Amino acid sequence: MLPLPGGARLRPLAPEDRGALLGWLSDPEVTARTSYPEVTPALVDAIIARAAARWAAGEPAKWGLGLGDSDALIGTCGFSEASATHRWAELTFDLARPRWGQGWMGAAVRAALRWGFAEGGLERVHAHVRVDNAPSRRLLERLGFRWEGRLRSLRWCRGAPWDFDLYALLRDDPSAHALLAGPAPAAAVRPPSGEP
Repeated sequence: MLPLPGGARLRPLAPEDRGALLGWLSDPEVTARTSYPEVTPALVDAIIARAAARWAAGEPAKWGLGLGDSDALIGTCGFSEASATHRWAELTFDLARPRWGQGWMGAAVRAALRWGFAEGGLERVHAHVRVDNAPSRRLLERLGFRWEGRLRSLRWCRGAPWDFDLYALLRDDPSAHALLAGPAPAAAVRPPSGEP
């Protein structure tokens, strides 16, 4: 469990999260600029099972982003692939549309990166961002990720090939040092009034 500002936390995904995860991944606006295939209950079950299996095997994986006392799932953040030998992991994240623009994912990614560099033994975290996904690109750039190039026709997304930009943050980068030096700022999350 990784506590976040604003009463949220990163915690293991659980079978009880199926409905919430299926709900926002079925929203075309959420998956429009990603490489998710058609989202089905079986796909969501596989995401949850894969995360649990990878954590059980001691491999970095996805967390659920739980909010408030109810620990309601509003997103996921973590690592989709990793190499212990080469000490890298691929960062992935998604968030329910009603929570966009409130700072939750920035706080979650900061926590995942701190864990990855401080406890996960990572030297490199990278992310593949579809070229039309400006919000994800902006988030990574704010956190100090560097653009390393464009990978042409990297993934097929709902029937068409798409180029993806490669972003990376190294443990030795100044922004990673700053991330490891202190706690995530409480101002990172701006919950709407009336919410925890």
